[in-house]
Amino acid sequence: MINEVWYRNGERYVHSSFEYVTTGFLIDTGTDTLAATVKHSLWVAKTKAMNTVDLRHLQRWIMHPKGVLKDSVVIDYLINTDTTEVLNGNESTITQRDWLVFKTRFRSPAIQPLKPRYTRIEVGETIYFTGCPYSEKSCVTHEARVIETEGNRIIFTRPENLNLGGFSGSPLIDKDGYLIGILGGSSFDRKRGEPALYGISNRYLQDVLRHKKPLNVPLIPIDIITTSVISRKGLKAGVKDLRERMAVDSLHYRYDFSMEKLNSAGDYFIEQKKPKWAIELYKVSAEQFRATAPYLKLANAYILAGKRKWPGKPIARFLHGGPTTKKRPRDCVNLNDTTNVSPITNNHQKCFKRFRM
Repeated sequence: MINEVWYRNGERYVHSSFEYVTTGFLIDTGTDTLAATVKHSLWVAKTKAMNTVDLRHLQRWIMHPKGVLKDSVVIDYLINTDTTEVLNGNESTITQRDWLVFKTRFRSPAIQPLKPRYTRIEVGETIYFTGCPYSEKSCVTHEARVIETEGNRIIFTRPENLNLGGFSGSPLIDKDGYLIGILGGSSFDRKRGEPALYGISNRYLQDVLRHKKPLNVPLIPIDIITTSVISRKGLKAGVKDLRERMAVDSLHYRYDFSMEKLNSAGDYFIEQKKPKWAIELYKVSAEQFRATAPYLKLANAYILAGKRKWPGKPIARFLHGGPTTKKRPRDCVNLNDTTNVSPITNNHQKCFKRFRM
């Protein structure tokens, strides 16, 4: 279903080009029928003054199949409202818990709810997601495969030529028809460096239904922990501590081990004029994520450390390209540009393999 939203002051969306926002669906809890979509839909469906997950000024929120208004769901109120949960800016962590869960006032009997599944999600599982893309006249269903899980996140394959706009909020459904999560957005297969999608599992939904307090607790950024340990105990102890934490599955529900946070730990020591320390942290990031950013940051750190020749050993295990040559190919990226976070491409592989600084 699509989401249509109105606020009491007449505002609807951040831009008039939006006719609706994201995808929504119904949940059968066993005792009630609730509605859900992604929390980041409030980046679009908001008033100018809104910056928290608070719908006190909501006038009307309706979900319905695209082009079928008669089969509607009328929202009553938001269950997981939180006036302290920031929507935008550096302090926002809503995508870690990307669920809006609503009580419903009315629902058409034609709209069938999904029963949640709370058992472990296995790598390789076949899953389905049904969403309402802005580019299509109706809602559509795609098949995918689970690549990995990390804490609340489910990483799964991205269908070819998928136009993702509007799919956020799609239910993730297993082969037996049970709800296992909600689609959040774009990601990538960190082992293969290929485009992927991510969803948020039912763990947070279960917390909402159990009325857990506090509910919206952000993950602890691992860069803060790691830089502190290194500053107190030294580089070797800090890197060892980081690796040990990453190896414990349960800690992925407590710490933010994202590529951005791992790279941030290295960035901190670049700012402290300690590029050799940064190198060790970027290595950890590059081991975990086959993406451009860690490699570019690693290259830059080697330059700052005075190493004018690229050491093959730290990256040869990740990058596979053509024969070594002193000439830099035209398809090389700028090794001083550390802003690119896209997956490693064949061109990047050739560049890193061929070109020795």
